Amino acid sequence: MTPLYAYSLIPVLSVSLLLFFSALFYGRSMLGLTVYCAAIAVWSGSLLLFALPEVTGMAKHLAQVGAFVSASFIHAAYDFTEQRRYTLVWLAYAAAAVITGTGLVWPGLLYSPASLQAGPAFWPAMGLAIGATTLPLWQIARAYPTADSPTQRQLRTLAISGVIGFIGAWLNAIALSHGVVVPYPMFMVLGSLLLLASLLQHVQQESGRRLLERSLLYAAMTALLSAGFLFGMMTLMSQGAEPLLRQYRLGALFLLFMAALAFEPLRLHIQQLMSRRFLTGHVGSRDLATELARQEQRADHAERLAELGTFTSAVAHEIRNPLGVIAANLRLLESQGANAGVCAAIRQQVEGARTFVDDLLRYGRPRPLELRVIDLAATLKLAQSTATNALAVEAVGVQWLGLHEVDAVMIEADQGQMLQVFVILFENALQALSGREPRMCRVHIEKDGDRVKIAVEDTGPGIPEALRERVFEPFVTSRKREGTRSGTGLGLAIAKGIVERHQGVIAVGTSPLGGARVEIRLPNVQKIVQG
Repeated sequence: MTPLYAYSLIPVLSVSLLLFFSALFYGRSMLGLTVYCAAIAVWSGSLLLFALPEVTGMAKHLAQVGAFVSASFIHAAYDFTEQRRYTLVWLAYAAAAVITGTGLVWPGLLYSPASLQAGPAFWPAMGLAIGATTLPLWQIARAYPTADSPTQRQLRTLAISGVIGFIGAWLNAIALSHGVVVPYPMFMVLGSLLLLASLLQHVQQESGRRLLERSLLYAAMTALLSAGFLFGMMTLMSQGAEPLLRQYRLGALFLLFMAALAFEPLRLHIQQLMSRRFLTGHVGSRDLATELARQEQRADHAERLAELGTFTSAVAHEIRNPLGVIAANLRLLESQGANAGVCAAIRQQVEGARTFVDDLLRYGRPRPLELRVIDLAATLKLAQSTATNALAVEAVGVQWLGLHEVDAVMIEADQGQMLQVFVILFENALQALSGREPRMCRVHIEKDGDRVKIAVEDTGPGIPEALRERVFEPFVTSRKREGTRSGTGLGLAIAKGIVERHQGVIAVGTSPLGGARVEIRLPNVQKIVQG
C-alpha cells in the first residue's frame, strides 16, 4: 500500500468521524445516518491499518467490515422516507454481521488489501452489495414524488451522496483486488461525505441549525490551529523528532490537522459536559444557539406586538375622545336634572369602555421589564389589598387563606408588572365568588430549586372545560360583557404575557376547594440564557 493511498484514507476517516459525532450530538431522529457515518469511519480505518506493518495481521480480519456501510445506508434511507417497517433493515444488518464475522474467521474471504488479491466470495459479494444499494434508492424514488420541496431536496442529496460513495467504494475494492493502488476512488467517497454534511445541516433541530452551519468551518479552523500549535511544540521541544519533521513537515501537519478535525465535536461535547459539571453558571454553545433561536422568535413576536401597539394606540385615541365628550355631556345632563337612573346606566357603560381601552393598551403595548429584587409575599399582600379595595362589594365576607402566613420570598422581577398579574388573579377570584358560599380564596407559595411556584385558588364555579384551552387568549372570558362587572377577556392574556416575559409559565386547573386554580412558576433570577 502506497503512502499516497494511505493519505487518501485519512480525510475520509476524519470527515466521517466528524459527521458521526455531529449527527450523534446535534442530530434529530438521525440514527441511520449516524450509523452510516460510523460504518464509513470504521471501514476506512480498517483499510488504513494496512499501512501500518505492525497491525497488518489484525487488519486483514477487519477488511470485510465494509458490509455495514451498505446496511446502514439502507437504514438511513428508511429513516428519511419514514418507513414504518424496518424488517429489511434488520436483515441487512444481520447479513453484514455474518459477512464481517466470517471475515474475522476467514481473512481474505472478499479481498485482501495486504496481498492485493480478490477472495473467493469477492464477485458474489459485489453483486450483493450492488443489489443492496438499489433497495434504498428505490425507496427514495418512491417517496420523492409525494414529498414536499425541502424533503425532496434531502432525498435527492442522500441519493446522490449514496451513489457517489458506493461507486467510489466499489472502484476502490475492484482496484485493490486487481493489484491497483490508487487514491482516486476514496476521493469520491470523501465527496459523498461532504454532500452528507449539507444534508446534516437541513435535518438539524431548529435550535441547533445555526450552530451546525458554522460548526464544520469552526471545527476546521480549530483543528488547524491545534495542529499548528502541536506541530510548533514538537518542532521546538523534540530534538529527536526534528529529522522526521524536516522530511515530512507538510505531511505531519496534515496528519495532526485531520486528527484534530475528526474529534472536534467530541471534544466540544466533553468540554460542555465538564463545564456544566464543574463550572457554576457555564453557558455552552448549544445553550447559546438555543437561546438565539428563542430570542429570534421573541423578536418576531415583539415586532408583531409593536404593530399591534400602534394599532391599539390609534384605536384608544379614537375611542377615548368620544368617551370624554360623552362623560362631559353626562355631567351637564345631571346638572340639569336628567333622570338619575339613565345617567347612572350611561356612566357605567362609559367606565366599562374606558376599562376595555386601558386593558387593550396594556395588552398591545407592554412596557419593558424593570428588574430588581422584590419580596414576592409582600407583593401578593399588596395585590390582595388593591383588589379588595377595587371590588369592595364582592370582597365582603371573603376568607383569605395562606396569604398572611407566607414568609418573605425574594425573587428578581418587575414589581409593578407582577403586582398587576396578582391583582388580575385576585379580582377574577373575587368576581367568581360573588353570590357563592363558602367564599374562600387560598394563596400558596412554594420554593422549587431555582424557581418559585405561586398558586391562587377559590371556591367559585371554576373555569368551564370548554374554555380551559383558550382561557389565555385575548377576548376570551366566561363572564358576560353586560352587568356591573363585565369581562373584557384581556386580563389573563395580559397576565400570561407578563409571566412569560419573566421566563415563567402560567396554567389553570381545578382546585381541591372546588373552584379554579391558577398556578404560576417563576425563576428566582432572570437569566440571560435559559437553561
